[in-house]
Amino acid sequence: MKHKVIVIGAGYFGQRHIKMLAQMEDVEIVAIVDKDINKAKKIAREYGVKFSDNFKDLLKEASVFFIVTPTKSHFEIAMDLIKEGKDIFIEKPITENSQHATVLIEEALKNKIIFQVGLIERYNPVVISLFEQIKTPLFIKAERTSPYLGRATDTDVTFDLMIHDLDLIMMFQRKIGRGDFNNLKVFKKSFITEKIDFATVWLEILINNSPFTAQITASRTSPIFQRNITIIDEEFIIYADLINKNIIKIDKNGTKNEIPIENIENQPLYEEIRDFLNSVSKREFSQKAPTPEEILEVIKLINKINGGSS
Repeated sequence: MKHKVIVIGAGYFGQRHIKMLAQMEDVEIVAIVDKDINKAKKIAREYGVKFSDNFKDLLKEASVFFIVTPTKSHFEIAMDLIKEGKDIFIEKPITENSQHATVLIEEALKNKIIFQVGLIERYNPVVISLFEQIKTPLFIKAERTSPYLGRATDTDVTFDLMIHDLDLIMMFQRKIGRGDFNNLKVFKKSFITEKIDFATVWLEILINNSPFTAQITASRTSPIFQRNITIIDEEFIIYADLINKNIIKIDKNGTKNEIPIENIENQPLYEEIRDFLNSVSKREFSQKAPTPEEILEVIKLINKINGGSS
């Protein structure tokens, strides 16, 4: 039986989701929804599907909905879909408000909805191979920068870009044990938009009374695209380039080795969507995707970074 899917949002990321879904034999894209009806119509015609400017007009036609709209609209759309018993894939960061996120998650669980939040780097073959190398990390540095593209200007760069690396760092530190945040230092700046466009964060996490330190930088004012992770472990230093898909490991003798990356040609978004749809079929949550607790943890941390309370 095919998954009948409706994609809400026909912008840049919405179109990426549509492209991946169209490649899956067990998926039927029923319709594409966007407030800009001309945009929805244009994309829908490319795929030979229906279009609308209001998802509520199509509720009876699909059981799975993808929410790929501006972040400020996520809560209202998701709550409406949960009330209708629809399974939902919702792009990060679910919401920017942890109280709204808590309500949304609680309602989804109460109504036995399968939902997943899009944190795509968990499905990146470079990240997966990097995770397998980690033993006792002492320091992690992550840099995620992009030129100004004029998109996602309704949200801070911490929610747009930094969220990925915060999620990964939390995932990495859990490999060696649960930790408590001991210290947080932040530099942030608005340059082009009224939101945060550049941020650097220092985190110290205590794990078994031993400090684990991380420095994360996110910018949408950079001259270049950059997705780099450096890890200093007890026995080695490792450098990962997520764009060029390579991992270099240097041991205490100064020997440099390139780490092979399994399934290097896998497309993270395709794998992420596939994982979600498998969860829908099995009626159980993914073991790869962030848990509800992890989703809330990263949202609360970003709000601390941004200087907010919720």
